[in-house]
This record gives sequence, structure tokens and C-alpha cells, in this order.
Amino acid sequence: MAKKKKLGRPKLDISADKVEMLASFGCSTVEIAKLHNCDENTIRGRFKEELERGREHMKIKLRQLQWKQAENGNTSLLIFLGKQYLGQSDRNELELVGNLEALLKECGYEDSPIEKKSIKQREALEDPGVQALA
Repeated sequence: MAKKKKLGRPKLDISADKVEMLASFGCSTVEIAKLHNCDENTIRGRFKEELERGREHMKIKLRQLQWKQAENGNTSLLIFLGKQYLGQSDRNELELVGNLEALLKECGYEDSPIEKKSIKQREALEDPGVQALA
């Protein structure tokens, strides 16, 4: 009986550990494939688990570094992590103005001091006894 000839290209010798390590460094599937001179579908198909494990390892490492920086007083990271994990957010200016007006009314300040000043200025301008500056 004759030995059957295999069709297609020979299987590339690609290390699963190397794929996982490259994924943990943040390399894309395309970059890993180009490094091994193969198509990205080959990497995706043969090393799906290694890619996922490597990327998860990268995320954990990144989080550890972020926490270290935050613990050392990196304000931007503290703000970012507060938004991500504590539901904190930047306030909208309009929201603050609306809240201030409501708070002033609750405290008994019905009329805005700014509005009163502009009314007094308007009255002064309309007063016939006040001469306009030329």
C-alpha cells in the first residue's frame, strides 16, 4: 500500500509559551503572526487559549502597577480608579449652578444678589437725574 502524501503547508513550529508571553506584553495577534511569518488566523486558531491567558495576565500586571502608582499619590490615577470602581464622575457646570440656586432658595435667599445688582444698575441708568458719561 502506498503512503498517502499530506496536502498543504507543513505545520509551523510555534511555541505556545512564546505566544502567551508576547500576548502578556500587549502584542496584537497581527504582530505575533508577523513575528512567526504566518497568517493571524493561524495564531488565533491554534493559540486562542494562550492569547486569552496572556492578555489577562497583562491586565492584572497593569492593574497592579496602577494601584502602586495610586498608593504613591498619583492623583490622576486616583481619580481614574475612583471613576472606574466607585462610580465617581466629574460634575457638569450647569448641574452645579442649578443646585446652587435650589440651595439658596432653601436657605431663604429668594432673590439672586446678582439679579438685584443688575436691577439697581438698570434703575440708575433710567433715572433722569443721572447724567450719562460722554
